[in-house]
Amino acid sequence: MNIHLGADLKARWVDYCAGLGKTPGAAIKEAIEQQLEKAAKNPPPPPMRQTGEAPDDEPKVRFEILMTKSEKLAVLERSNLERCSQRRWIIDAIRAGLTREPQFGMKEIDALGESNYQLLAIGRNLNQVAKAMNEGRRDSVTIESIERLRAIIDAHTEKVSGAIRASLERWNIE
Repeated sequence: MNIHLGADLKARWVDYCAGLGKTPGAAIKEAIEQQLEKAAKNPPPPPMRQTGEAPDDEPKVRFEILMTKSEKLAVLERSNLERCSQRRWIIDAIRAGLTREPQFGMKEIDALGESNYQLLAIGRNLNQVAKAMNEGRRDSVTIESIERLRAIIDAHTEKVSGAIRASLERWNIE
């Protein structure tokens, strides 16, 4: 297992462990054992799964909730930020809680759409590279061109990861 802590956090962790008379690895192992023991005593319920899309003609069931004024204002603010209705935002929050899966807002959907567009362009470029190599034109394939493609792939992988992370983190209460 590798954990990147950064210089400052690592130095503080090493000092903390030294104060306990333990090695950093032993302290991490002990913390993991404690978390697993705690989880074994109170296992979280398994997440629910969305098995498919509900048909458009499926009747909806009314469910009323009461909120404080500040909660209602917070929902309004968040739904406006995410360019969706308050009802959609609440349904997405409930689904995220039940399934522990991302529920994408418009920002994430836009980012994922752009990423798919870019990935399709990368696929076309890779096909051209493969075609050139198969035709024996290896001089047209340079390390720089492959590195450019790799950089684009890395950028879009980061964008997709960010969209997924943002969607999951959206439902945490601060």
